[in-house]
Amino acid sequence: MAGQISKNFIQELLSRIDIVDVINSRVPLTPAGREYKACCPFHNEKTPSFYVSPVKQFYHCFGCGESGTVIQFLMNYGNYQFLDAIEELASIAGLEVPKGYVQSHQQEGYTQLLELMEKVNAEFQRQLYKNPESAAAREYLKERGITFEAAQEFGLGFAPNEWSFVKNNYGKTKNDLNMLERAGLIVVKKDSVYDRFRGRLMFPIEDRRGRVIAFGGRVISEGEPKYLNSPETMLFKKSNELFGFKKALQAIKTEEKVLVVEGYTDVVVLAQYGVKNVVATLGTAVTSSHVKQLLRTIHNVVFCFDGDEAGVRAAWRAVESTLPVMEDGHLVSFVFLPEGEDPDSMVRREGGEAYRERMSNGEPIAEFIFRTLLERSDISRTDGRARFATEFGKVISGLRPGMLRQMMLSDLATRTGLSESAIKSVLETPSSEHSASRSKPVASKDFSLTGQFISLLIQHPQFVKYVMELKGIEKLRDSNIRLLVAVLKTVQNNPELNTASLIEKFRGTDYFAQIKLFAISRDDFSESELEEKFEGIVMKLQERIIKQENKLKISQSDYTFDDEELQDFLQRLREQDLLKKNVQEGRKIH
Repeated sequence: MAGQISKNFIQELLSRIDIVDVINSRVPLTPAGREYKACCPFHNEKTPSFYVSPVKQFYHCFGCGESGTVIQFLMNYGNYQFLDAIEELASIAGLEVPKGYVQSHQQEGYTQLLELMEKVNAEFQRQLYKNPESAAAREYLKERGITFEAAQEFGLGFAPNEWSFVKNNYGKTKNDLNMLERAGLIVVKKDSVYDRFRGRLMFPIEDRRGRVIAFGGRVISEGEPKYLNSPETMLFKKSNELFGFKKALQAIKTEEKVLVVEGYTDVVVLAQYGVKNVVATLGTAVTSSHVKQLLRTIHNVVFCFDGDEAGVRAAWRAVESTLPVMEDGHLVSFVFLPEGEDPDSMVRREGGEAYRERMSNGEPIAEFIFRTLLERSDISRTDGRARFATEFGKVISGLRPGMLRQMMLSDLATRTGLSESAIKSVLETPSSEHSASRSKPVASKDFSLTGQFISLLIQHPQFVKYVMELKGIEKLRDSNIRLLVAVLKTVQNNPELNTASLIEKFRGTDYFAQIKLFAISRDDFSESELEEKFEGIVMKLQERIIKQENKLKISQSDYTFDDEELQDFLQRLREQDLLKKNVQEGRKIH
């Protein structure tokens, strides 16, 4: 089962946490009957379709389909790893995560991989100063003006130019080699195993907690590519991570601003010159995940790009990633450096204070959008204004409703001579594609009989008290039977579970996605109506079991009932009547 030290650790944790409080602290919720609602934090929308149920301790967006427990929310919204989400919730609940944490099969080896990365990182750092081969790497640092202190602060190291340095030092056993491969440190092919990083200056990439999860390597002598990153692993998803984020965090909060650059070396040199509130993407374009992480930390983000054509293209991709997650109160701007300059060269030539001043005079995102689109269209012509408005509409469609969006629309109207109402009528017409993607709330009655049983049992585990043993249920011919049996058995063995705890019991299994789907359905029934519905389903399932068993027997051409089987058949019918009476009596008792 997912992440247990003791049998009930996650269940105890979830019983102490209110999903409404956790989500509301990050995404403001408003009451909506028995639930709470908000505009979804996972996609752009104008009207709320994101609902949180305090009864189920479950969230679901009927627009984009995102759903889950409070654990899943932290993983999706905060880019937490499963174990990090558990530790965050344990901190909120005032619980200590027990030592010897047993991870799910998806997380198997997580801690061991972190330990391995730390060991290899320490060895790379040692090699930078102890290995004669690293002289070229040290000379490169000297040429770039990177001091010994700055190199140590960022943990820079050196991977010897050998095919098996890491493999020979940390791959003694078959299991060791497997761990090295899972960490992305070696490459395993049919007829060879060799180190991924060779002859490179190494930049350790840390997660938000300061743990080494990957490496970036800069080639020192001849070789391609110039920069090589670790592949994506259990520890590392490059679209989620930013180089230097943990080290810059305090400075970001002090400066109330974060600078985003493109290179590892830029971060190191800027920090050396006192500009410490800086991070870098990992050789990829800026993603919405990057921007979310930054805007949750601070409201002011400055992107710094080279002033050439490639820099402008990179900035435009940053715009496309930023608008869907940007809200009123967020400040996003762009700084383009003179041609031939990068942050590294610029700060060494100007100094830290001048560079910091330059970063304070960035072009606001709205101005950058207008300027870029105006360069592509001749608004002195009618068709040019139409093109400008159309292109602008495509861009702004990703921006959430709010004051910024309204001001940009007003500016567009002024620049094009079109009325705001005409612009809005075009921009706010929902596309068929968007409309089709929105899912309506599903009622349990829309499921098959077994689906209804699963859905009600997941959302109201307490109803298991009305279920007597359904003999032979596993033999029913139904696509949901295996899941039904698994859910029923889990609830019967753990009657204290609520919906969220039950869902988390299935994390890491093939049933996890299905379980979440069945938890989504919404029925406006009273408690007594739900109980009647539930016991009715139990009755029908029992009838189906008996009918299927006897239909199978009768269908066999050479089969006849003997006296004992006939009596058994009659007894089953009597049991069916007895079951109904017992369920009804059970309702009276409870």
